[in-house]
Amino acid sequence: MTRADSDAFAMTAAARPVGIARHAVSSFMAAVSRFWKTRQAMHQLSEMSDWQLADIGLTRCDIDVVSLSVPHGDATRALQEIAADRTRPRMPNSVNPLQA
Repeated sequence: MTRADSDAFAMTAAARPVGIARHAVSSFMAAVSRFWKTRQAMHQLSEMSDWQLADIGLTRCDIDVVSLSVPHGDATRALQEIAADRTRPRMPNSVNPLQA
């Protein structure tokens, strides 16, 4: 190992704690941002009328259940899945596509 290699290794080893701290801070800031955006979205949904919620495929009960049971980062995703499930066409139980 040459002196230049040794100096480069020492600089990268010293920079690691700074990089780790920077990553931890940026991850924390991203989590706080996600939390506030989700909280704002849930607040806006809770202020909608039942008619407006039905128009986007949700009920007031969906908002209450998701806000109490799902972590804030996944609340909007959970509501999107609920709305998508309600709009997805369903096949009658008596029809089996493999027999048709």
